[in-house]
Amino acid sequence: MRPVEGHDHVWVCQRHSIFARLVDEETASTLERGDAYPMHDGGDGLVVRHGDERQGGIILYYRAA
Repeated sequence: MRPVEGHDHVWVCQRHSIFARLVDEETASTLERGDAYPMHDGGDGLVVRHGDERQGGIILYYRAA
């Protein structure tokens, strides 16, 4: 994954067309796979899964809807 230019704590995997964002634990706990989630660029997205705990938050994987 590579950082998305202009967005802090957001990464992209071009190969799999998914993004990852560091979110707080409370936000992550309210989201499940398939839930709507706003993209970093303002578009519509969907939660793919939760990841590991990093830098005081949880990595949330999402993709364009």
